[in-house]
Amino acid sequence: MLTLAVRTGMIMYEKESERSTGTITKRSGREEEFRADKIENSMRNAGITQETGQRVAGSISRHEGISTSEVRNRVIGGIKNHEPQAAKQYESHPRKTHKT
Repeated sequence: MLTLAVRTGMIMYEKESERSTGTITKRSGREEEFRADKIENSMRNAGITQETGQRVAGSISRHEGISTSEVRNRVIGGIKNHEPQAAKQYESHPRKTHKT
């Protein structure tokens, strides 16, 4: 399946499998499909630029069962490389909490 993605004024096609490979283990222990677009949205909600969000989300290695905590740590590290001041913003951005 192909999806259409609009990025910074360019239109590009990408395979669905390139955006969602591997699984992520939630704090509850539940596993779900790894989706880089969720990471990008989280960064955008914290005020990180779209360009940095795309770069950082694209750099997160996708392997089976990576934890949400590990993803968050990698995201913060990636933001620090591109926008050091913005990393503080992201760190203080509230995490979603889910009732179990």
